[in-house]
Amino acid sequence: MSYKKSLRGAAQYVQGTSREAEVADASPHRLIQILMEILLGRLAATKGAIEREDALARTQMSTRALAIITELRTSLDFEKGKEVAITLNSLYDYMGRRLMQAVSADDPAMVEEVINLMKPVKEGWDAIKDEAEKVLQSAKEQ
Repeated sequence: MSYKKSLRGAAQYVQGTSREAEVADASPHRLIQILMEILLGRLAATKGAIEREDALARTQMSTRALAIITELRTSLDFEKGKEVAITLNSLYDYMGRRLMQAVSADDPAMVEEVINLMKPVKEGWDAIKDEAEKVLQSAKEQ
C-alpha cells in the first residue's frame, strides 16, 4: 500500500485547524508528521478532559485520537518497512487498546502512557526527514 493511497484521508484529521492548507502540498513524510503532532494534541486533550471530568470532551478527543492511530496503522508499508512496520503496527495496536482502557477507567495516567509511547516514535520520524525527502526526490526523478 502506498503512502499516497493510504493517507488520502489525512485531510479529515486537520479540518478546522490551521494546517488545512499545509496538508494539500505536504509530502507523505510530512503528512505522517502532521498526524503524529495532531495525535499528541488529541491525547493531551483527552488526558485533560479526564482530569476535569469532562465526559463529552473526553469522548470526542479520544475518538479522534483513536481514528488517527488507526490511520497511522493503515499507512504502514509492510513490504518496504518489514520489521519496523510490524513493530509499529503492534505498538499502534497497543496504544489504541490502552487508550480505550484509559477512557473506560477515566485514568489520565494510562493516557500519559500512550503519550510517552508516541513521543519517541514521532521523534524518530522527525529525525528521518532529510532521508525521506531524498528518497521522495529520487522517486520523482525516475
